[in-house]
Amino acid sequence: MKKLLSFMFIASLLLVSCEVEQFDGQELTSVDGKASKKGNVSASSLTFEMDGCSGSERDLIAGQNMVVGTVSVDEVGEDYVITYNITEDGYCLTEAHVDVATLPEYFQMTKSGNPKIGNFDYVNDGVECNQNYTVIVANTGPWLAVHGVVVCATNSVESVVDNLPEIADFCTTVQGPNSYLNISITEGPLAGDFEAWCVDNDKGIEINTCYDGADIYSSTGSLPDGTFEYPENFDKVNYLLNQSIVGQPCTAGGVFTYGDLQLAIWKLLDDISTGSIAGLGAYSNACVDEILAMAEAGEGFEPECGQILGIIVNKAGNQPLIIPYPLECSPCDETIWADGCSFPGSNWAMYFEYSDN
Repeated sequence: MKKLLSFMFIASLLLVSCEVEQFDGQELTSVDGKASKKGNVSASSLTFEMDGCSGSERDLIAGQNMVVGTVSVDEVGEDYVITYNITEDGYCLTEAHVDVATLPEYFQMTKSGNPKIGNFDYVNDGVECNQNYTVIVANTGPWLAVHGVVVCATNSVESVVDNLPEIADFCTTVQGPNSYLNISITEGPLAGDFEAWCVDNDKGIEINTCYDGADIYSSTGSLPDGTFEYPENFDKVNYLLNQSIVGQPCTAGGVFTYGDLQLAIWKLLDDISTGSIAGLGAYSNACVDEILAMAEAGEGFEPECGQILGIIVNKAGNQPLIIPYPLECSPCDETIWADGCSFPGSNWAMYFEYSDN
């Protein structure tokens, strides 16, 4: 009887031991950066590249053809320290996934050779929009697959500036009630109707007149030398354009008029002592001073998504104009991979061999 009980006790231990060995890999989705030892995955029918894709720093490729940053790998003790560095303006990391293998055929993947990202050694689908992000994962082999997702804003300030036309045709329409002028741009990426403010009162512009070939600039970008008297104050003008000033109460009495705001813009960007303020309409020096005091809060102001960007429309020989352009951002996301050799499957996933040489 004692022998039978001993045999049953030993058998129960063996059964528990077998259950531990049949680990289902769920811990691989944790974000503590520690990889679990993987079993060998049979991929004998697939062909894996192994040449020309080694190093300790690789480009991060988004959407198959755009470099958005780099990934660097350092070996620290028994771990890899892997750093995503997003350098492309307007992009940030929101997901990070890393897999480590002794040979490429041992990566977590399907039978057809596409990586199983959800089973990678490190999976974090909740990175909080970082430009720099570090992963610590156990060094269980020299081969790494580094994947992620970046998000962007398609109408960031940078993308608007990059896509501005060099020239545009426009027509002036009426003055007021909310701006010194109103203009219509007839075609191209800026086509539409806009409020407009004058930049240089030494020059004139006609109402109900069309002009062709006006130069287009972003007020936050590179401006031609000598064209504007105080270009350093465009940050304050951009700030004012974002405050919806016209029609709001002025503490000196009444409400701010488009004449108040126009005169304040001239004082910020131009030496109005040499020009004319004919046609300015109703204005109050006290209200203009109040707007100028308000503008001081705009020192260093740079418009962001959801705000207004001032775009300059400059027809040579005529009054330059600045129009408020809304930055209506549309989010996008792109898959990224560290540059390397291609997985044998049908997608564009990649892997590389760590080397500090």
